Order: sequence, then C-alpha cells, then structure tokens
Amino acid sequence: MSTIPREIPGYYYDPEKKKYFKIQANHAAPSGSKYTRDAIKSRQEKSLKRKRFEEHTQRVSKEKIKRSDLLHCPLGGALLQRESGSLPTSRGLVAQRRGEACARLLSRNRLVDTTRWGCGFPVSTFARDPWSGNLLVAINTASHFNLLSYPPKGPDRPWQYKLDQKYCDRLMTGFDWAQLGGCCNVASSDPTGESVNITTSKLTNPLDARPASQYVVDTATTFAYPGSMVWCSAPCPSTTSSIFAAGKVNDLLLVTGIESDWNTQTVEMSPNAEVNVMSVEWLTSRVVMSGLTNSLVLLHDIRSRDTASRLQHRHGVFKVRKVDDWRIVVAGAEKNLQMYDLRYAPTGIVTHPQPNKMYHTATKSYLSFPDYGNDYIAHDELDISPELDLLACASPSNNIQLFSLSSGKLIIPFNPNQLQQPPLTRPQRAEPDARDEALPVTHFEYPDAISCLRFENLEETPAANGGGNTGKPSLLVSAKNMVDEWRM
Repeated sequence: MSTIPREIPGYYYDPEKKKYFKIQANHAAPSGSKYTRDAIKSRQEKSLKRKRFEEHTQRVSKEKIKRSDLLHCPLGGALLQRESGSLPTSRGLVAQRRGEACARLLSRNRLVDTTRWGCGFPVSTFARDPWSGNLLVAINTASHFNLLSYPPKGPDRPWQYKLDQKYCDRLMTGFDWAQLGGCCNVASSDPTGESVNITTSKLTNPLDARPASQYVVDTATTFAYPGSMVWCSAPCPSTTSSIFAAGKVNDLLLVTGIESDWNTQTVEMSPNAEVNVMSVEWLTSRVVMSGLTNSLVLLHDIRSRDTASRLQHRHGVFKVRKVDDWRIVVAGAEKNLQMYDLRYAPTGIVTHPQPNKMYHTATKSYLSFPDYGNDYIAHDELDISPELDLLACASPSNNIQLFSLSSGKLIIPFNPNQLQQPPLTRPQRAEPDARDEALPVTHFEYPDAISCLRFENLEETPAANGGGNTGKPSLLVSAKNMVDEWRM
C-alpha cells in the first residue's frame, strides 16, 4: 500500500497534522493562515529547493575523491603542495629558486677577440655603454693602455659585434678605468710605478642619430699624485652630476666634473699610510663607501663631508658591493665573504683594528658565503645582480662562481655532459673549444685568469636609440684576449 497521500483537488495535505485542509482564497483567509494559495505555494517551493540541495550534496560527496589520511601528515601534505605549486613559500626561497633557474639558462656568446686585431696583450677591463651598445675595451700593453671601441652591428639587443672591427681611440697609461654617462676615469702610472695620474676624459658620440658610431675622446684633464697608487674607482649613480670616487693609498678621491672643468677633493680615510683604500662603492648618490685593508668599511657623505665607521669585516676588505639601500656585500682576505645589513646597530668596531691578530673582532654579518674560496680578489672580479639574486666572482681555477644572495649557497647548475661521458683527465687547452658552448656557466673553464666580470642589470640598460629592453640581465666576462657575454 502506498504511503504517499493522495492529492485531492482543492485540498492540501499537512504532513505534520496528517490531515487534509481546504485551500482558502487569499482575499478570504484570515491574516496568518497557513492554508492560503500563496502560503502553500511558498512552502512547496522551499521544500523543492531544499530537496534539490540535499540531492546535489549527496551526489557530490559520492563523486568527490576523498583526501587521503596521509595528506594530513605535515610531511606528506607539504610534498604534495610543493609539487602542485600551492605551498606557501618565503620571498627568499622564491628569489633563490629564480637565481638557480637563471643560472641554468645562461649560455656563452663571444663578443670580441683582440687576437684578430694582432694584439697579443690581454684585456684588462671593459665597459659597455647601455644606450648605444658600444663596448669599450682596455688592452694592457705592459706600460700602456689601448682603449678600443667596438660598435654593435645593429641597434637591437642582444648586441652582436664583428670580432675584427674596432676603433683605437687613444693611447693611455694605467691599470683601471670606469665609465659613466660618457665619462671615462683612468688611473694611470708611469713605467717606473713611482707616480700615478688620474685622467678624466669626455667620451662623446659625434653622430647621436647612429647608435653604432665611433666614440671620440676629448681633451683629458690630468691630476698628478707622485708616489701614490690608485686601487679602485667607481662612478656616481646620479644622473645630474658627474662624480668619480677613487681609492688612492689611504685617501678617498672625489673627481667632480662641472661642464668642461674637473676638480678633485681628497678625503683622508685613515691616518696610517700603510692602510689602503681597496674598494669604493656608492651607497646613494651622496654617500660613498670605502673598504680598507684594516677591515673597516667607512661611509662618507659628500654633502656634510663627514666620515663614519659603519662596520668592521673579518679581514682586510678587497671589494664592497651594494645589494640594495640597506644590504652590502663585502669580500675580504682569507676567504671571507659576508653580507651586512646597515639597519643593524654597528658592533665590534675599534679605532685601530688589526685583522691579522687572533683577537680581531668583526661586526655580526647578516649572511655568510661559506663556499667562497678566494684569498684575494681584484676590484673587477666580483659583481652582483639583485634582479637575478646572484653574486658572481672569479675563482682560482679560472671558473665563474655563482652564489645566491638569499641563502649564500654556491649554485652549481647541472652539467648534461657528465651523463654522456665519464670524467677523464684532459690536458689543458690553450683556447676554449667550440664544444664548450653548451657547458653551464659554472662549468666553463677559461684558458687564463678572469680579469673583469660585470653584470648588466635592467636598471642600467635603458631603452634608447630604438634598441629596446629585452628584460634579460646578462653577465660580461673578460679573460686573456676575449670578452664573453653569458645571457639567457
């Protein structure tokens, strides 16, 4: 017998009271009546909606895959979220992985080779104009420098160069120079090495409409400092003024250009003449950092002309590089490479530090690089790229070492050639083989020591002369007679 009540026209069956009630007209029924046509219709619609919702919920519960109890475990659940990309990660971990991925994508491209010009002397240093792409190369000829200009083939990036195309602009003496906004600062010494000249020249482009035109060196202004030695120089990042900072023995030189006139200002960094300024770096357009061989890093404000000791490294300082407005990387002797945060309170600073003593104290570092293995590093053998989160430096084995700026770990990309052939002891080659084009950046061994290494970051490569900006930083390296570019 069916339990479903029979429908009777004009009557409504109430399941709670289990009896029939006559359906009343809306206008004739008393207020609040449950058995009017509108009240009955409203209850039926709500009942139908609730029934459909229950059926949908039941169907979804049957068809949905149940979550395994293993996923409730912290280890198992985290592994699955990591594979699916839904695991919350820190900003530092994301930056580290980005740097590792970019390191695997870097491939080598030969830009210039000075041996095709007939020059048997090595490349000392170089700089590339971010606007036009002109590559300026300094050739060390024992007692002189030849400054060569290599214009690119076209305005589009990545720039390509003819290996046998060059312009010899000027013969100059020296060992270090830096490029800024068309200005060239050259530190030069005579053949006897007993004096040094700071030569400041203006590099102009006679045809601004042609980005691949030759550079011309205007009349230079020379400042002589007998009996001195200049170790480093750095251009000011300001776009409104031309200022160079140079480290001369125990002094900081500020070379300022106003129109066509140049003047120098000497700031004493240490009263001890045996303490040399080995590295200079601009923290801002008005504050310059100086790294000394007595392990101190000093900040000098060119507006107030005040100098303050900000931190004390574990050993003598050879290189200081800015990461951002607060973090700096300091490379020193005895395989010491640390990152410091200037927002921390200065600690461990003494008036006359002695880094060679056992009781030498140092400022607490923000991050250490334990795999750094250089006892000494030159001014141009280390650079950083905050965009890629990478620190690149030369190694004693003529390789490029890459470190993560987030973790301080050494990055070693996978070498696919190791799976194809067993490791064999091969004789050292005089020149790189063409088969090494596929080697990762850290596995490629140069035939001679790396003399200069520079990152070309995005903020330093503005779009101009129709070149555009590809949005891909690159690493430029010089060794012996060649200049290579590692790009993605």
